[in-house]
Amino acid sequence: MNYNQVMNKKILNSPFERFTRILFSKVIERLAVVVSEENLSFSQVAALHIIDRESSVNINDISIKLNLSMSATSRLINELVKKDFIERNEDQENRRSKILSLTSKGKRFMDTLSIERVKIMEESSSSIMKLKKRFNL
Repeated sequence: MNYNQVMNKKILNSPFERFTRILFSKVIERLAVVVSEENLSFSQVAALHIIDRESSVNINDISIKLNLSMSATSRLINELVKKDFIERNEDQENRRSKILSLTSKGKRFMDTLSIERVKIMEESSSSIMKLKKRFNL
């Protein structure tokens, strides 16, 4: 076995990996419920996260970060605009480019995702602390 195979095996058998797998599963499950209520795709949610995180982002940036073609990215962005999650504004430095930003609906949606994520983290942390106390760890 090479070094990467040994490390991968070590990671996959670790308590931390099992914990993060459970935590990620819980986040994804709750995210799936919130996202389905808005009828959004995984790529659309990823684009919303990028737009939320970046101060100045355009369609090309989204295309590169999500590894999508420009036409697929344009369709994705058009749907988010139609659903009133984002808006396009003219880039003052390059009038041919449009800067993407969240609308108030988009911000509320991202806030909802954040609240759900934090709730899961708090529940998981609480569970860990109870187990630590129970087993005197």
